[in-house]
Amino acid sequence: MKHLFRAAICPALLCSLLLPSVSASDGWAASYEEAAEKADREGLPMLLHFYAPWCGPCRRMEQETFSKASVQKELDRGLIAVEVDVSSRQDLASEFGVGSVPRDIVVYPGEDPKLVATGFQSSGQYISLLRKIAAKGRTIRSLQPEVTVAQESLLGLKGFCPVALIRDRTWKKGEEALEFEYRGVNYRFSSAKSKQQFEENPRRYTPQNLGCDPVVLYRDQKAVTGMIRHGVFFDDRLYLFQTEKNKAAFKKNPLQYTRIRHAVRVDDLEGQRYQ
Repeated sequence: MKHLFRAAICPALLCSLLLPSVSASDGWAASYEEAAEKADREGLPMLLHFYAPWCGPCRRMEQETFSKASVQKELDRGLIAVEVDVSSRQDLASEFGVGSVPRDIVVYPGEDPKLVATGFQSSGQYISLLRKIAAKGRTIRSLQPEVTVAQESLLGLKGFCPVALIRDRTWKKGEEALEFEYRGVNYRFSSAKSKQQFEENPRRYTPQNLGCDPVVLYRDQKAVTGMIRHGVFFDDRLYLFQTEKNKAAFKKNPLQYTRIRHAVRVDDLEGQRYQ
């Protein structure tokens, strides 16, 4: 469902007053995609700060809150934070139901996005918020079972090139000499160029949830690998399913199975890898 922003867009004449984005060196990830990939990989909460260049309270937070070294320090402790400009990322604003700015939303592993703050936040308020998020993230991780990296060599997509599959929707066998490991799974590529594209953005080209059936993951909280013959694309992402029945259920209501971010690891997997 689309959401409209409850704020007026300033005239172009005010462009000189637009809010500059905080750099990644100040504790923020460079992009949403980078933040999501890192949060998935490290099992950390992801905090999204939605703002707009024409928003007065947003500019005030930039000047009075995010400029403080104490805030920047907390942004690097136990969470992954990213700024999202709603004027250029309306897709994310719609996905997270952002109706006004500034607004902060956190996504904990395995949970729905949660609104944690709206409006102007002072440096003290924001530091308190960041510490609460990091503390809950530590609690979630402490409840997860200890796992070790799998020793066996796992071959993703039965050796087919993931870049050719996602980019061109074609099945091309990858070469053993062009192999790259990502999150405990080895992928092969049909060309050196494809391998390079994968290395630059592996999250874009790999099956979601490490290839686990999202219906089983949502329904039973089990990481059971799907089969490539039961694959489907949604929002330019590849999802694999155990059965045609699960695939059909997904196609009827894909948002039900994709809105929750799961922290799946190789050692959590049940079944054969990409059958």
